[in-house]
Amino acid sequence: MRVAAVTGAGQGMGRSHALGLARAGFTVLAVDLSEVALDALVARASEDTLDLRPMVADVCSERGAWAIAERLAEEFGRIDVLVCNVGGALGAEHFGETSLDLWERTLRLNLTSQFLSIRAVLPMMQAQGAGRIVTIASSAVSSGITAALYRGERAANLVPYVAAKGGVVAMTRALARELGPWGITVNAVAPGFTPTERVRARFPEAAMARFMADQAIGRLQSPADATGAVVFLASVEATFITGQVIRVDGGGSMG
Repeated sequence: MRVAAVTGAGQGMGRSHALGLARAGFTVLAVDLSEVALDALVARASEDTLDLRPMVADVCSERGAWAIAERLAEEFGRIDVLVCNVGGALGAEHFGETSLDLWERTLRLNLTSQFLSIRAVLPMMQAQGAGRIVTIASSAVSSGITAALYRGERAANLVPYVAAKGGVVAMTRALARELGPWGITVNAVAPGFTPTERVRARFPEAAMARFMADQAIGRLQSPADATGAVVFLASVEATFITGQVIRVDGGGSMG
């Protein structure tokens, strides 16, 4: 049995990652705050007889992260792949108007949650002498351009979000060096603008067209595009790949 845990698995890209790994043969522990979203995910997985187990937990808290590790140890006795998917922008204020509260909440959601999740499962991976950690960054770290610029605002650029995702990239590279001796790989997937259901509710069609115009590949990104990279990094083909950031954004951040 190969076991993967995906945080933020109830919707959007996390949902896609959880289903993608299950289709690749993993038993997936799908973690989310929303029991309703997890119920819908389990129902979808059951249609294809996929092995997916739901868990309600808050990975922004130490208690929630440790609970995931305890569930993995008790139910499976191992963890092969951890996908740290929880994240998102919490506001689009200009930098000078950004409150300390928004800054700290954004870092906790996007960076601290990944730190807590990795730290919790690390002893199990070290004992195994193997493991795959996939962090989720953003191509905005490379381009500096974020969704706020496509909403007709005065150059608001979601600085807390970009800074947090930049921290994810740095943490990924540092961890890859530290954990390599245990046979643990650490890589990041950096998606571009992905119009999930939640995103589509916030952005007009004109904004979608602008994103496509900035890309080399002229179509909107889907969650499945990033899932392909996640599943690859979890596969045997990626055994010797670590410390890398795979940008999956249709060429939007090439420069």
